[in-house]
Amino acid sequence: MNTHRLVQTLQSLQRAMQARQFEFVVTEAKKLEHDFPNQPDVFHIQALALKQMGKFEESKQSFDACLALNKKQPQVLNNYANLLAANHYEYEAEQYYKDAIKIDTDYLDAHKNLAIALLNQRKLAEALTAVERAKKLAPQNTSVLTVTADIYRAQESFEQAIAQYQHVLSINPNYVNALHNLGLTYKLIEQHDHAFAYFNKARELAPQLSQIDFNLANTLFEQGKYEQAEQFYWSALNKKPNDIEVHQTLNEFYWQRNLKDKFGHSFKLAIEHFPKSIEIRHAYAEAMFEAKQYDNAEQIINSAKQVQITSQLLHTEGKIYAVREDNAKAVALLEQAIGKHFYMDLALDLINVCIVNADYQKALHYIAQAELREPNHQLLIAYKSTCWRLVGDERYHWLIDYDKFVKPYRIVAPNGYQSTDAFLEELKTVLLSMHQLDQAPLKQTLKNGTQTPGRLLHKKHPVIASLKQALSNIVSEHIGSLPDDNTHPLLSRKSPKFAFAGSWSVRLKPNGFHVNHVHPAGWLSSAFYVSLPELSSVEQPQHAGAIKFGETSMQLGEREHVAKIIQPEAGTLALFPSYAWHGTVPFQGDEHEFRLTSPFDVVPL
Repeated sequence: MNTHRLVQTLQSLQRAMQARQFEFVVTEAKKLEHDFPNQPDVFHIQALALKQMGKFEESKQSFDACLALNKKQPQVLNNYANLLAANHYEYEAEQYYKDAIKIDTDYLDAHKNLAIALLNQRKLAEALTAVERAKKLAPQNTSVLTVTADIYRAQESFEQAIAQYQHVLSINPNYVNALHNLGLTYKLIEQHDHAFAYFNKARELAPQLSQIDFNLANTLFEQGKYEQAEQFYWSALNKKPNDIEVHQTLNEFYWQRNLKDKFGHSFKLAIEHFPKSIEIRHAYAEAMFEAKQYDNAEQIINSAKQVQITSQLLHTEGKIYAVREDNAKAVALLEQAIGKHFYMDLALDLINVCIVNADYQKALHYIAQAELREPNHQLLIAYKSTCWRLVGDERYHWLIDYDKFVKPYRIVAPNGYQSTDAFLEELKTVLLSMHQLDQAPLKQTLKNGTQTPGRLLHKKHPVIASLKQALSNIVSEHIGSLPDDNTHPLLSRKSPKFAFAGSWSVRLKPNGFHVNHVHPAGWLSSAFYVSLPELSSVEQPQHAGAIKFGETSMQLGEREHVAKIIQPEAGTLALFPSYAWHGTVPFQGDEHEFRLTSPFDVVPL
């Protein structure tokens, strides 16, 4: 076969790719590979076809073979990075995009895709830099401009995001991605009417897109329109039956509504339709694990491993053994998993078990590896603080200074209220009306209580607006009181400008509590106490209703240490680093009694 024939065959395979004849492309490419073993283009088209067939490992091998023949192929590097990013290897994808850009500095897609990979890793400043370079190459490119808006949205810069999406729509009023993401932005700031308008416009233009129905469902859920929300979740699944995020959210919906008979049903249906999908089986096992149905989770994993053994399956299996306190088996499985694929959730669970085993050096080793990916991940910093405390490293006291960093405040009555108590009483009425669910979210630390959906401090309600202003004043005061230290994970991010990244309300019943935890995506976190039960009516445990700091979630027995306790009263706001371990002490009382709080996380701008 001569070179002319090779070119003709590759052109034929390109047409077959466009016709989605992927198996044919792979078969013919393998024949060409035999006759032309040193032709990168053969391996490239084979890799692309395997990617479309969902054969990640085989596609990866073909990309590796292609680049082994010629490393200086920017298009191949970009496409390889796309494969990695699509399979949650964003950290690895980032490097391949950068390699493509080194070869071709004006490669628009590589700049844009790099920005997306950085955005997905929450490296927002770097993402903005990457997308600005793409904008210089194509100032009116709607895809690039939409990614810019997506980054603003992730930074909580909602006004900038909305303006940017609107700019995109002035160029192309029917650009579906911008319409959908603008709707999502309005949802995040609790402007649901605007959100519905943009979601519905996007849905008219692209009725086949499941993501639009999914976010319509999420918006309806936050409004308490549960029947309509359920319909849209199922509509999304009918359009894309293997969408893992929709399955997870629908089953979370059933859990919080206490519809246990429906919990897990969508996964079972999906497995019937996609029996070889490891992703669906793994997500099903994870749902069972979160529901503490460990035997069911193990059965699902064992069945899935008959199809393929993946790092995700080994990860969940390792967590099951950790819960059963077979830590040696747990570490073995988790290390086997991380050898296949290093990702943050897996690393965090492995670090956890290493600390439980008192293997602090191994824990610190994996912490250092994870810090290369997400240095500001708050749970990672919390684990480091625990290791430093347990090995007697003096840096522990530098990292978490409870006197300087953990402080209680008391809010001042907002304008228009005669007293703080009068404001708190009205706020209590407003918040209680929002507690409509029966169960706490599956993955939350809340036990025997309920949590409001959505983002409380973005709701368009005058009482909530007054609360937000009162809290903002104290947060500003607290930030101003923090010392300067450019080497410190808390203090180096200090900024007078900040945003409320998450906010919600918790109604805690008697014997309810928050297990010890941190807030992984925050910077500063809080507990604001709106209403407290009368604790003198019955015998109470020591420090009943208090918030405690320093004690971990790992149940380390004599190795645990409570460093500080704040006994709150109505109107108390406790502020602390998001990486500070904290939990609550249960209180006793009658059925009608409760503790009402409105916590939030703050991120610097």
